[in-house]
Amino acid sequence: MAKLALLVATFALAFFLVNASIYRTSITPGGDEETWSRHGRQSCQDQIWRQGYLPNCQRYMNEETGSSHHRYSSHYLNSCCDELENLREDCRCQGLKHALGQQLKLQGVRWESPEAEDMCEAAETALNRCGLESRRCDMHSGRWL
Repeated sequence: MAKLALLVATFALAFFLVNASIYRTSITPGGDEETWSRHGRQSCQDQIWRQGYLPNCQRYMNEETGSSHHRYSSHYLNSCCDELENLREDCRCQGLKHALGQQLKLQGVRWESPEAEDMCEAAETALNRCGLESRRCDMHSGRWL
């Protein structure tokens, strides 16, 4: 009988611990619950996918190539900046790499071509032009796309 009571008590304790862990309170850094719920638990890949691989950044990169090269004004730059702003800060360069890879595939452009170099330059400087970060993203290391 004592063994049965010990077994029941063990199961009750295990049940209590499992239940308690389900209802634990989550504390969000910075207290901005909307931003945390939108970005905090999603991987970079999920965020980029949900943004559709940054279609306006792809258009911006394409617009910055070859004869349609506009150094100081871009029709798609503001929309690209909005897409980048909606990504978590540590996901922005990765998002630009994915957008660049998608655009190169869509256009059938080879990495070694002048068009690809123009797109890389546009992608590398996008964060700075958007006023989001002063650093450049290294697109040449993104050939895995």
